[in-house]
Amino acid sequence: MSEPTDERRAFEVGDATHVPVGPGNEPTSFNPTVLDFGHYAGKTIEELATEDPDYLRWLERHPSGVRYRAEIHRVLGVTPRSLEWNR
Repeated sequence: MSEPTDERRAFEVGDATHVPVGPGNEPTSFNPTVLDFGHYAGKTIEELATEDPDYLRWLERHPSGVRYRAEIHRVLGVTPRSLEWNR
């Protein structure tokens, strides 16, 4: 049996041989006013305030809603501490 060789090397991406990948290498397109995941992907926080305010209250408390928290507070007209009693 032959010994396995360790041939670690960068893999090619398109025509470039060394293209950085991963977070921080491209500008973000995140919009804190529009959900980008789940059942309500594409809906604005303002639309959800009318359609499903209970979901927004849940999202405000959930880790996946951290990015949207300021906009949720603005739309619902609450301060961060006004929801703490319900946590």
